[in-house]
Amino acid sequence: MDAMRILERKTTLIFLYFLCILNIQGASISEEAFYTLFRLVPRPQKIEFREGQGLAYGKLRGVYMANSEEIPVLTGVLASLPLAKKGEEGIIILRLDKESLMPSQEGYIMEIYNNQVIISASEKAGLFYGLQTLAQLLEDANEKGIEIPACVITDYPDIEYRAVHLDLKHHLDAGYYYYDLIDRLAGIKINAVIIEFEDKLRYRKAPLVGAPHAISIEEFAALSRYAKERFIEISPLVQGLGHASFILKHEEYRSLRDNPESDWAFDPLNPGTYELQFALYEDAMSATPYGKYLHVGGDEVGELGKSENARKSGMTPFQLQMYWLNKVCKFAAEHNRIPIFWDDMVFKLSGLYHTTYDPDLPEQVVADLWARNASSLDTNVNIFPKNCVFMRWNYDNPSLPGNVNAINWYRSHNLSVMAATSAQQIWPMLPRNRSNFSAIKDFCQLTARNKMKGILCTIWDDCSPHFETVWRGIYDFAFFSWNSRDDKMEKIHSAFRQRFYGAGMADENCEIQDLLEDVLPFWETALLEKGDRENYHKEFVLIDLPDPSKKGAWSAKYRKKIEGARRAVDGYCVVKDRITNAFYLSIRNQYNLKVLYQINELQVFPAKLILLLEEFDQAATRDKKAAKAKIESYIDSFNSIRRQLEDVFSVTRILGNPAEYQLDSNFHEHLANGTKNTDWMYMYEIPMIEKVREWISK
Repeated sequence: MDAMRILERKTTLIFLYFLCILNIQGASISEEAFYTLFRLVPRPQKIEFREGQGLAYGKLRGVYMANSEEIPVLTGVLASLPLAKKGEEGIIILRLDKESLMPSQEGYIMEIYNNQVIISASEKAGLFYGLQTLAQLLEDANEKGIEIPACVITDYPDIEYRAVHLDLKHHLDAGYYYYDLIDRLAGIKINAVIIEFEDKLRYRKAPLVGAPHAISIEEFAALSRYAKERFIEISPLVQGLGHASFILKHEEYRSLRDNPESDWAFDPLNPGTYELQFALYEDAMSATPYGKYLHVGGDEVGELGKSENARKSGMTPFQLQMYWLNKVCKFAAEHNRIPIFWDDMVFKLSGLYHTTYDPDLPEQVVADLWARNASSLDTNVNIFPKNCVFMRWNYDNPSLPGNVNAINWYRSHNLSVMAATSAQQIWPMLPRNRSNFSAIKDFCQLTARNKMKGILCTIWDDCSPHFETVWRGIYDFAFFSWNSRDDKMEKIHSAFRQRFYGAGMADENCEIQDLLEDVLPFWETALLEKGDRENYHKEFVLIDLPDPSKKGAWSAKYRKKIEGARRAVDGYCVVKDRITNAFYLSIRNQYNLKVLYQINELQVFPAKLILLLEEFDQAATRDKKAAKAKIESYIDSFNSIRRQLEDVFSVTRILGNPAEYQLDSNFHEHLANGTKNTDWMYMYEIPMIEKVREWISK
């Protein structure tokens, strides 16, 4: 978009804001009109408008705590406000009311009138969340040049426990970024984080497990304190029984393997398993001293029972799984933690798991399977640990009858169940499915309706996209886990853009991530006959290169790829234009735009290369030398593309692993576990460039 169009757009926005000022001064403003101006994430449960003057940005002069208690941490636009000695005009009055009848301790009532704000709550958490809503209102009032109307907001969460998953499996970020992350999460009323440490914690009781660049227990404990002050509770996740490669890859622990040839799973009948796992748990709990949970993993164990101990015992895989689970749950209870367990193995070992995720199964087939197989669950219910929270994870179709049956089975047997959705599964470079909006919304609503213990939003590091790419999904989760009302995706994503970038980005023509999602699938397989980027494949097949003696043959063979390349280049240009425009319109989080810009520059590389190869293939003999020179010049530019991307990514991310780092056996072939350095990010560009160079040299 050129400068004239940007100027026209800004002029239009100013005119609209002027109209808003005229309309918002009366008490007749509707709720929907209000939310087209003030796009809050999450949206409060109830707002009532009053006659009279509201609050103008810049009129607040301080904060007064009506009770003799310390005020909550002030963040964002409120951070610079001083303490006031009394409540009056221009002062935020915070009031604890222990007799409040709010349905949640995190609830609050906020009254805005005559340039004064009164926030009442039964607990400090409610005051803090009221302040977050006020901060968002003030941001919008400032950016749009409008007054916050006189109103009363009554607000509380639909779901008690609203957690985000921080997976350190394959990378670490700079220390300051974790603190920034906590601030952002607190601002959208997330109240918990579950950190999956893997080998990125510097374990004291089992130092071999910690990676050379792992973060100390003390540093994580400091982060936990910082989070606690912002009403975010951090709990640890230390994987076992399966997903144990980060431990069992070390030769010293080989004897603890269930299968001696695989570093994937522990032997549940080896006493050494528990000696080691409990040591890791103790260190992880020391790093998260304020958490009430201990997530023990336990998913995707595979074929359990291969160890000599297991064979001699005669125990079934289900019994072995439950033996381990009861042992670790007892440990958790002894250490005043509530254990959480990924529950897929419960249903896999009962022949019901596919009913929880397969949308192609007819409802009657699902009903028949549950009628036939649920008895095995009922028979074994007595060996389910009663202090455990069973985490029912479904990242795609949480409303499927089989998934609902699983939730209802837990509830009917008085077992605690928590949900898990996902803002990032195993998509390379960027989340897909519109940041998984529908699945996040559906599971939050299901969780609220069934009054489940809570919900976790997972962000898996298998393909290790930059964390900046997952914020939209986290905002979706924050919205629906607090207020499970039924809202459209376009409306919520407009609110995300306004909150995240600024009011000038709310318009649908400022949407960037959807467009980038649409072009990335071509990038994933453009250079391939066989393979994908969801995993790190040791075997793959690159596309062929043109035969100079067979003009047009290559173009005919790869006609569909050439068509896809043209669409990808067109998409690249639109995305680049949108991002360039966004730098003018946004007023915060421009680093995020820089990350998206570099992803766009990388994704178009295969498309442009394919079009240059087509140009060579179609060229007359006399022109082929020049066409080949253009190809050589273009592949020479890749090092610059890579360097620029890594320069931007490394602002927050620690790239690569130390030379002495030991990769695991990559049983799941995680993309980000493919190489110690960052070559995995360009796993097909690098060999394709080598192939093209060899072709050029002939």
